[in-house]
Amino acid sequence: MSWNSLGRVSRWAILLGVGTAIGLGLGYALSPDSDGGAPTPVLVTKTVIPEGTPAPPPDVEETRAALLEAAEAGDYDALTPYISDGFRYTFGVGKPDGAVEYWRELERTTGESPLEALAAILKMPYVLSRGYYVWPFAYTVESASDLTPQERELLAPLGPLSTLFPEGLGYLGWRAGIGPDGRWVFYVAGD
Repeated sequence: MSWNSLGRVSRWAILLGVGTAIGLGLGYALSPDSDGGAPTPVLVTKTVIPEGTPAPPPDVEETRAALLEAAEAGDYDALTPYISDGFRYTFGVGKPDGAVEYWRELERTTGESPLEALAAILKMPYVLSRGYYVWPFAYTVESASDLTPQERELLAPLGPLSTLFPEGLGYLGWRAGIGPDGRWVFYVAGD
């Protein structure tokens, strides 16, 4: 059946269906006109819907779930099997005793809680970056001003946006990356 053989109503129904699908896929929202009139469609380019985020590959999801379980249990030692050679946990010189001791020291000396942060970010949507699955989605966001209200709400448990997004530096909060093979490759904060 060709496009021309379809009736006018059928062609409009197809176009309406395609337009609706594209609108939903791009994340259209309704926004009131500035004069208080009827709502008009507005393109929302960074909508994040946690329930709609596709599941990562099974190996990645298995590692994410294990890390989340350890973090929620407050069990640093349960993270140890997932830390392999080349794992990045600091941008400075690493601790002789490794990542777990570094995080414990941060908790003792600064009051920061790397485990709480890990649990929080692993419950957020991820983003793909340079072949890695990275939590949270904000990893690739350049400025807090680029965030939608929903994204700001998702990031709220991690602290003030001014801390997470220092002026001109992008997202510098805690972030975790897992390779497509399920290998945990980094968990860092800062620059």
